Amino acid sequence: MTPAPSTPRATNQAAPERERLEEQLRQLWAMSPSQRVAAMRRGELNMRQCCAWAGRHADQVPLLNGEFEFIAAYTPEAAE
Repeated sequence: MTPAPSTPRATNQAAPERERLEEQLRQLWAMSPSQRVAAMRRGELNMRQCCAWAGRHADQVPLLNGEFEFIAAYTPEAAE
């Protein structure tokens, strides 16, 4: 008799990760635009949240030297 196939480990770990990411996005969308800007500037938003925000509401994301602030902040030009 052949043993039943086991569920791959990656699948078992994917559900909690997906739930965590969905919760982060729920928190993001619960904020007002000004709250998102303030949270971004305090470093409380991760890159995935910032990219989701820029993808959905690009007009709300502050620009720095013509680039989204959350990206431009890491460029040498922003340090000057």
